[in-house]
Amino acid sequence: MRTFIIKANKAHTKADFKLKDLPGTSGRIDLLCRVLNSAFLLSHSFRKNVRVWLSLYGPPNPPKAIRFEGQGMKPKTLNPDELSTAKLIIKALKVGENLREPSKEIQVLPGIYVSNLTFEDIIRRTLKGATLYYLHEEGRPIERVNFSQNVAFVLGDHEGLTPEDEAFLSGIAEKVSIGRKSYLASHVVAYVNIFLDSITPPP
Repeated sequence: MRTFIIKANKAHTKADFKLKDLPGTSGRIDLLCRVLNSAFLLSHSFRKNVRVWLSLYGPPNPPKAIRFEGQGMKPKTLNPDELSTAKLIIKALKVGENLREPSKEIQVLPGIYVSNLTFEDIIRRTLKGATLYYLHEEGRPIERVNFSQNVAFVLGDHEGLTPEDEAFLSGIAEKVSIGRKSYLASHVVAYVNIFLDSITPPP
C-alpha cells in the first residue's frame, strides 16, 4: 500500500469557496485536486494500491481530514478534471460539517471518508502499518532508499509544512528527496508513483 499525506494549511474546511475560482477562494484546494489525480489516475486505469489523506487546516473550522481509499473507490468517481474532483471535496466537507467527535469518520462515498482527525492523528494511525517518509528537498535521494511494501509519504502544500509539523515528524519520518529543487506537490506525487512502479509494477 502507498499512502500520501498532504498537509494543507490554508485549504478551507467548509464548502464556502467558488468552483470558478478555486485558487483564489479555497486556500488552494485546486492543488489538492491535482494531487489526487496524480496519486490515483493512470492512462485508462486507476490505482487501487493507493491511499491519500488530505489534512485541511484552513478556515473556518480546522482540522478536517478527508481520506481516499483506492481499494474502495469506484474508478469513475475520480476524473482527470479539477472541477469534478473539487466537487468530491465539497461533498466531503458538507457531510462532515456537523461532525463533532474528533476520531469518528463518516463515509461520503465508497472509499471516501471525512473526519476531524488532526495531522498528528493521521500520522499516528499511518505509523501502525507503514514506514513513514517526509518528502523534502534536503532528504536522502529516493534512489538510495530501500522501500518496504507498505510506505507512506508526507508532503506539504505550496507553503510547505510548519516548523511544528517538522518537529513532530523528526525521529519518526526519514527525509527523502526527489531532487534539490522545489517541485509542485502533484508532480512530486506523480514522480514517487512512477519511481515505485519501476521497483514493483502496479497491479
